Amino acid sequence: MANRDDLTLFVREALIAGKSRAEISAALLHAGWSAPEVGDALAGWDETPFSPPVPKPRAAVSARDFFVYALTFAVLILGAFNLVVVLQALVDLGFAAQDRAADREIRWGVAVLIITVPLYLWLTFRERRKLAQTPALRRSAIRKWMIHIGLLLAALTLLADLIATVYAFLTGDLTVQFLLKAGVVVVIAGGIFLYYRTVGLRADQR
Repeated sequence: MANRDDLTLFVREALIAGKSRAEISAALLHAGWSAPEVGDALAGWDETPFSPPVPKPRAAVSARDFFVYALTFAVLILGAFNLVVVLQALVDLGFAAQDRAADREIRWGVAVLIITVPLYLWLTFRERRKLAQTPALRRSAIRKWMIHIGLLLAALTLLADLIATVYAFLTGDLTVQFLLKAGVVVVIAGGIFLYYRTVGLRADQR
């Protein structure tokens, strides 16, 4: 049964034989391969006129990358969640004379932040240093997936916050206190989204 290895081998041999990319594409599409599959197979070989064809670097996957990036994002999510909890509890305290529940939330959230913030910064700076020393690590498939998962979670959080705000408006519960707490979510989730959208994705394009 044909698979991607067969497709890659066919494209390589066709290029060696002097076939044009248009001819290779037409033949593969006629054989039943999909356009994205054909495009990916051709994109794996550089267009430099050289024989044999020069392969392009491929995304790498390693257990080390999974551990480092999964840990980094887990720490980020835990820290961001507790930062939201702390700031929203402070908002509640601003509208209430005394709230023991809010006081406990602040203490617990601060305890979490004391651990997660230095750990996240250390993991991030350590990984940036490795990327600067070895640019090939930017091709890590795990890294790309984690960045996009982070963007997805941040986007979903912003969407949920917007829905909650609209719902509060429709039900007449849209108060200053609610808006401040919703604003906390927007600032933190939006900041994470913008950071990984600009810093994380741009780094992959270098």
